[in-house]
This record gives sequence, structure tokens and C-alpha cells, in this order.
Amino acid sequence: MPTVSLPSKPGASVAYELFEGDSESDLLIVFLNGLVLPQLAWKPCITLFKEQSSILPKPWMLTYDRYGQGASSRDPRENLPEREPGYAHTLDHVTDDLHELIETLSPGRCSRIVFVNNSIGAHIARRYADRFPKIVEGILFLDSNPGNADYADIWPNPKDPSFDLEKMIPAGTALEVYEAAYIKMTTVFAADAKNKEGFDRRQIKSMLPDPSKPKLKGSKSTNKGPWITVVGHELEAFSNEEWLMMKVPLGMAARYTQPEWQKYNEGLCQLTEPERAKGPLIAPKCGHFIQKDNPPFVAEQLVELIKNVESTR
Repeated sequence: MPTVSLPSKPGASVAYELFEGDSESDLLIVFLNGLVLPQLAWKPCITLFKEQSSILPKPWMLTYDRYGQGASSRDPRENLPEREPGYAHTLDHVTDDLHELIETLSPGRCSRIVFVNNSIGAHIARRYADRFPKIVEGILFLDSNPGNADYADIWPNPKDPSFDLEKMIPAGTALEVYEAAYIKMTTVFAADAKNKEGFDRRQIKSMLPDPSKPKLKGSKSTNKGPWITVVGHELEAFSNEEWLMMKVPLGMAARYTQPEWQKYNEGLCQLTEPERAKGPLIAPKCGHFIQKDNPPFVAEQLVELIKNVESTR
């Protein structure tokens, strides 16, 4: 896999793959990872997109691993004295790096971008589109992380005096099972929790408190926002995934997590004009990692999104 060093960080390499389109195309599709799956997880979606799309000229596509992720180097910021250990880069650091990466690799296609993102990639796409208006002309959100709420905000605390076992958790769930899941979920997914990458998420909740704001400007010819498609997970698949990975009791997602996630996805649809928004859709048979669970569905949605973007130039 090729690597590149950004001009501002010559001692560190960023792993990437640039899929060439037609030379006359000035559109770049950028795939944004979550915290778990690296850029390689996008390969099946990209292959299917190429097979399904008849769009001409063919757009260019870029995948990459952020610093501290996949095949990329650790973030040089980790060595700065002002950075706390475990918190290498903030959301704005990530968008700065991404902007520099695009300008370095594809300078002729840095003014027309479509983002495809999973999980925390949603915040990167939104922040980038807000900081660089009228550049991001389309966004495909795939099971975006609800960055304005932690599990501790939506799940009942078993230590709270008002906690009622029979009323607050699924029938038949032992208290110790719920307590273990509560501790794990509120610890691992807390905004201040450290992760292998070193992504500092502590400011995201205050930076992007409303999924519907700030409104985004994506059109160069009008004041309209970007074309947006919002996709969420299938509840049953997500619940089974949570049980297998985190031992979350079945029924917890339906009772507490899903309503919050649905509301967040509905808000994302309001980042642009109603006629430019699609969703929220449910990805068939998909848990949180939609690009892994159903690449054909992702490719299908991306083809439609790109057609909309290109038809309104």
C-alpha cells in the first residue's frame, strides 16, 4: 500500500490508496473510517461501485488510514509537550490532516468532494464541510456515531436510587449481566475514553451538539446544501452484534439506544434542503459496520448519490 508524508509532518507516513478515474473528472470521493475498521474495509464497496456505475466521466476515489490507524504512522503530535498522553489529535486536527492529504495527492480535485463515512467518520465529514464550505457536494452517512450523547446519558444507571430492575431492563436479564454491560459501554464509548488511534473525542459533543446544525453549504452554483443520504443499521443485526462483541443484553438497543440513534439520523437529514436529503434508510442485515456487512447496498446508494451530484452541476 502506498504512503505519503504530509508537508507539515515530513517524518510520518499516511497510508492511502487513490483509485484513478477519468482525467477530465474533477470529483473526488473520499472514504472516512470509523475507529475500528481501517481503509481496507472499503475495497468491496469500491469494486462494486466501479462495476455498477455508468457515470461519466468516472470520479476518482481515495481511502486512507488516519495517523495511529491501520498502516499509517503514529501521529507526530503525540510527542508535543502540550498534548495529553492518549489524546494525539482532535476533530479539527483530523480535518486539517485530511485537507492537506487531499491537496497533496489530488490538487486538481480538492474543490469537489463527496464523503462516504462510517461511525465517527460522520463528525469528520460534517466538520470538514462546515470549515470548507461549497467543497463537499455529497455525503453518504453509514450508521453515524451519535456524538451528542454517551451511553451514560441514555441508559439507566444501576447505582441510581430510582433504578428499577423490572421496569428498566429487558425481562429475564440478571442484574449482574446488566451492570457489567453498563460499565463496559459507558466506559469504552465515553467521550473521554482513550482509543488505540489517539483520537481525542472530548470536544465533539460541544462542537456538534445538534445533528441538524450547522446547516451545510455544498453547491457552488446555488446556496443549497450537499446531497445527503443517511443510512442506519438494522435493529436485529445490531442487537446481535452488540451481544457478541460487548455482551449487551438483547432488548437494550430497542429500548434505549435505537430511539436516540433514529433521532440523530433524522437530524442528519436536516443538514441540507429536504429535496436533497434521502433517509434515514435501514441497511438490510447490517450491524454497525455497514460497509463490511452489505457492500452491494453501499455501492447502490453511492451510485445514486453521485448521479444526483453530477446532474446538478
